[in-house]
Amino acid sequence: MPPEYAQYGDVSPKVDVYAFGVVLYELLSAKEAVVKANGSLAESKGLVALFEEALNQPDPKEDLCKLVDPRLGDGYPVDSVVKMAQLAKACTQENPQLRPSMRSIVVALMTLSSSTEDWDVGSFYENHALVNLMSGR
Repeated sequence: MPPEYAQYGDVSPKVDVYAFGVVLYELLSAKEAVVKANGSLAESKGLVALFEEALNQPDPKEDLCKLVDPRLGDGYPVDSVVKMAQLAKACTQENPQLRPSMRSIVVALMTLSSSTEDWDVGSFYENHALVNLMSGR
């Protein structure tokens, strides 16, 4: 939940940007926004905090790969995961003024999409687990 909404009940497009950043983290990890350690709510941690910890490392790739949905195996471009996580981090900035606009997010996603054209999308269809994920099963 965005800090300004939790504290003051403020609703704005920047709240939606924050929520979109959380959705990006959920897509990368296939986890809910709050991860319950050992099934306990008392030991829970938010995806925002988990990804921020990883992104704050000098070389975040290894820590980010530990957060990525394990069903993807190694069949994804790690640099794209880093860029997507950085975009999500920008969206989930505590200060709403520091969050990007949705227009900027769309441009960033289009740029990211075009920069991974060499990624073999056909490999998705060879991996039945990925096909099931994409079809919602």
